Amino acid sequence: MSLEASVTTLLLIRHGQTADGPAPRCHGWTDLPLSEEGARQVKRLAQYLRAWRVDALYASDLIRSRHTAEILAAGRNVRPVIRPELREINFGDLEGCLVDELPARFPATVAAWRANPATCRFPNGETFQEVKRRVLPTVESLVARHAGQTAALALHSGVNRVILGWALGLPDEHLVRLEQDHGCLNVIAFGPPYPRLRLHNFLPGFLPGAACLASGRVE
Repeated sequence: MSLEASVTTLLLIRHGQTADGPAPRCHGWTDLPLSEEGARQVKRLAQYLRAWRVDALYASDLIRSRHTAEILAAGRNVRPVIRPELREINFGDLEGCLVDELPARFPATVAAWRANPATCRFPNGETFQEVKRRVLPTVESLVARHAGQTAALALHSGVNRVILGWALGLPDEHLVRLEQDHGCLNVIAFGPPYPRLRLHNFLPGFLPGAACLASGRVE
């Protein structure tokens, strides 16, 4: 088998902006659709990817992920495969809360997050460790299944960070340093001797460096 035939390329994509207004909120399992701007963001990415081969397309069961995948699938001979285990982290009691309100409403959780985001548990929600345990077995199986192919995953910022951190061998406490803007593209090549990050948080139509601007949301 040639080296190229053994490489799996993952196009790791974050969904577009959601229809809940511009203020940053915690949206994990809250099921919100894309806004008009969010759909435009994904359409820009779909246009950019027109020349790219995509052999398979996956999404979580949340509507913002599914809608993103449906836009990306338009004009292609692929249909999104829904994998519920790839949904965003569960923020529990923080679901729907404005980020600016968190220090006053959940001071203990904010303190735990700032001390170590890898081990912080959201009240009645999840930790990053639990997200890793449900997400990574599926991603590993997809990498193996699509050897020599390109698979697109239309997912969420927290899930994308987990996948990127795993591929790069990053400590869990550093995952929050990986920016994931709405409608962004990451490209990871899985092949010997190790995975390689070829593109990170890329936004079509923006100058190099502009894609590093934080959106302020975790969805």
